[in-house]
Amino acid sequence: MGTFEPVVLGLSLGFAVLSSFVWRGVRATGRTLATAVPLMVLVAAVNPLLSQTGQTTLFSFGPVAVRLEAVAWGVAMGAMLAGALTWFAVCSAILPADDLRDLLGNVVPTLALAVSMVMRLVPELLGRARASRDARGACTCAGSPSAASSFSRGVEQVGAMVMWALGESVERASSMASRGWGAGRRTHWRRARWTVGDWPSLITVAAISAAGVGYALWLGSLWTYAPRMSVPGPAAAYGPVALLFAWPCLAAAAEVFLSRKEGGR
Repeated sequence: MGTFEPVVLGLSLGFAVLSSFVWRGVRATGRTLATAVPLMVLVAAVNPLLSQTGQTTLFSFGPVAVRLEAVAWGVAMGAMLAGALTWFAVCSAILPADDLRDLLGNVVPTLALAVSMVMRLVPELLGRARASRDARGACTCAGSPSAASSFSRGVEQVGAMVMWALGESVERASSMASRGWGAGRRTHWRRARWTVGDWPSLITVAAISAAGVGYALWLGSLWTYAPRMSVPGPAAAYGPVALLFAWPCLAAAAEVFLSRKEGGR
């Protein structure tokens, strides 16, 4: 989410969908994409109408000129949004919110709580978006909606989701305040503890994450959309980024391999 380099965004979205298939299944992934893809298309369609940056004009209607650079920028923002929603769903499946708080709650409690709340709110937000879409789709008394009507309904749905998220955040903040959040350090019971065998895995994940994030940010610093789009960076620089995004799939494959190896004994 820290770069808009198109190849990095493509790798992120592609591996996010693949990881979702592996960890969540086809049906759950389809439900996530049914919400994420329309949001991606909406952002990609609106940005060229609002932004006039760029030099390559594709076509014009009236005073509005749609430029290639603005279209690419909108597609990049939409891909980042869809990828972020899918990655949060994957992270929620791999590491539930309770396990995340148990893992990091004693070290960085504020960060652990914030991440766990985001991981919980994103599936709830997608579920409410599907419910809103289904409710509107059931109202067929006015006939089939036109393209303009469908677009306006999509905008209204996004606005409703934003308002719901803001209202939910206020309620959660009040609930946390009533339970004494921030009153001081507390002890807590942990279901699992760190062992010596966990450190090699932690160091490996940290090294891959540092290399992937570092190269992604560096590639993003080389890319510009306006006045003209740049060219992609060195091909070798995308290797650590791809390895970082492919890590959930590799972890699932390793888990299957180890389970079969233990079962064959």
